[in-house]
Amino acid sequence: MHSFISPSGTPNETHPALRKLQHLGHLMRALSAGYAIWVLWSILNWWTDTERVLKNYGNYVGRDLGAAADWQRLAPLGLDLATWFLLLVAVVHCWKFLRQISQPLAAFNLASFHLSRCAWYAIGCQALSIAIRPLQSYLLTLHLAVGEQVWKWAFRPNDLLTAMFCIALLMFAYVFSWTMEMAEENRSFV
Repeated sequence: MHSFISPSGTPNETHPALRKLQHLGHLMRALSAGYAIWVLWSILNWWTDTERVLKNYGNYVGRDLGAAADWQRLAPLGLDLATWFLLLVAVVHCWKFLRQISQPLAAFNLASFHLSRCAWYAIGCQALSIAIRPLQSYLLTLHLAVGEQVWKWAFRPNDLLTAMFCIALLMFAYVFSWTMEMAEENRSFV
């Protein structure tokens, strides 16, 4: 356990609120790592099952994808992996944020930096995920005649929920940063 340094600079016993925050931080680390692993597994599990992709995605776009080449399935996989990489970077910044908030107040400015980066990478991941959907459907139907190729865009209810969460996270990062600036100003007056 880390000891909490009071604003006057003297070490205290670990404050109960800080202990709770540390426990929640450990839980959030486990959940965020688990989420990143689960998303990666979902991406790989979906795109590496050729028969399922061609059948289910063919039903989704209303086309026969049986003659699609392997690269047509692997290219959308690459696009999903690019979005997953943004998610992974967001998780790394989440972990750095959680490590910083369990430190003395001097580290809180760095914590707000990592929280805002986490939010921006999460927003980028969500935006890219939505933006690549038409390209994925186009790539999977590229073997068809020009009139049969599909650019299918979809916006799902969970997309809106995720976007709202990411924006709320960014707002929290800005409030956190502003609060730390105000605390620093108040400390300079004392």
